[in-house]
Amino acid sequence: MKKAKIILDKDYVIGEIDRRMFGSFVEHLGRCVYKGVYEPSHETADEQGFRNDVKELIKECGITAIRYPGGNFVSGYNWKDGVGPREKRPAKKDMAWNVIETNEVGTNEFARYLKDMDVELIMAANLGTGTPEGSGEFVDYCNTEKGTYWSDLRREHGVKEPHNFKVWCLGNEMDGEWQIGMLKAEEYARKAKEAAKIMKWMDTSIELIACGTCTNEEEHKTFGEWDRIVLEETYDYINYISIHRYYNYDPAKQLFYKMHDDITDIPFFFKDMQNYLDTVISAADFVKGKLRKDKSINISFDEWGVITNTSAAPGGTAQEYGYASFRLLDAVIYGGILCTFLNNADRVKIACQSLLVNEGGMISTDPKGKAIRQATFYPFMHAAKFGKGVSLRPITELPKKATNHHGEQTTMTVSAAYEAESGNLNIFIMNCDLESDVETSLDLRSFGQLKALGQIVLYHEDYFAGNTFENEFNVMPQEKELSDPIDGKLNIKIKKHSWNVLRFNVR
Repeated sequence: MKKAKIILDKDYVIGEIDRRMFGSFVEHLGRCVYKGVYEPSHETADEQGFRNDVKELIKECGITAIRYPGGNFVSGYNWKDGVGPREKRPAKKDMAWNVIETNEVGTNEFARYLKDMDVELIMAANLGTGTPEGSGEFVDYCNTEKGTYWSDLRREHGVKEPHNFKVWCLGNEMDGEWQIGMLKAEEYARKAKEAAKIMKWMDTSIELIACGTCTNEEEHKTFGEWDRIVLEETYDYINYISIHRYYNYDPAKQLFYKMHDDITDIPFFFKDMQNYLDTVISAADFVKGKLRKDKSINISFDEWGVITNTSAAPGGTAQEYGYASFRLLDAVIYGGILCTFLNNADRVKIACQSLLVNEGGMISTDPKGKAIRQATFYPFMHAAKFGKGVSLRPITELPKKATNHHGEQTTMTVSAAYEAESGNLNIFIMNCDLESDVETSLDLRSFGQLKALGQIVLYHEDYFAGNTFENEFNVMPQEKELSDPIDGKLNIKIKKHSWNVLRFNVR
């Protein structure tokens, strides 16, 4: 059996874990909004038309923030089409996904929906076909209490109190060929800076996210240099730079760029994500030094996910959408991604899983039927529930395995969260080896005497197993007993292709 060693020390702190790390993403794409979160004819629909069964699963999942309304969709979206009386809203062609957008759901409806769940709305402004002036008007409409044309119009629309959205995205993936209104780095940087100035003039308290390079895939030539150029122009006005990444292990599934990774390459995904973060953080810190600034720009990883079993492809192609049939293996990858975020908690402050419902969703809905949890639901729920306090830097010796395209790679990812006030220590372990269990030794001596609270294991013998409407609990976590550490040490077997949470409390 393969072996691993993990040492954790309560003083090896990476950083505070921002609750917005456990965000998600809702875009007007496929059945994410319409017949996803929103279905007025459904038996559980509330007075606004939103499904309460989906709402309950969102609460259960522990989602803290949702980025809205896009995504590629936002680069052709006029927010003014989605406010006011529904019967007067125009139906328009959505150029991103080649469908008719009815505008039945817009800013005020979605804001109320999230407010009912105590979930923060991260709003995206259109810097594709949109203008800096229009972005400022949008902030004015949403965040000014009263006394301006746009704030008074919101009040006429029945929303007396301002939404006070605190985080705004300055466009979406503006260096992507598939993006409506794609721009070169210098063009976007200037446009984003002017939009940021106007938006902050409307509300000085808002935080802004500039578009970083939208992927680190090999064929994406703007990677790295884009970030430097954008940061040098916008540094004084922004708080975060965004990055996006989707992973796929089926060579038959292609999006914009040709990919060759297969199932053996999964251990490389987490190294790739760390490399991506290191590059963009380095660019941000380089610009900080070059401009002699005091503040640091943090990361908003506001789109991430696994796309092997999804159907959406950018480029305005008409498509049929169902829901993503995620497997246990996809859930294991989710766990490794979440561990990577926790291990960068000093700089990753916002992260949004993509998408929330149906197409890419952790939640799937049957029109007029029930809503179910995909296998990917569970690692996210565990990280959101137990990833509190500070992230600790694990010292590890982990097993490796050969991949087909990326050499030998580590097959386990480990992270830990420690909440000093409650004394809770939660250790997250992902094993993506498809064949081998791992005998794992834990050294937790710095915490003193620990009481084991239990182990949560997400595992199925068939790593392609998933949940369906007919068998919605085929893949689900199991609670197991866990021995108390003796002199701060504990040995435990981590199953092959599994996600694990080890829970302890300082006595």
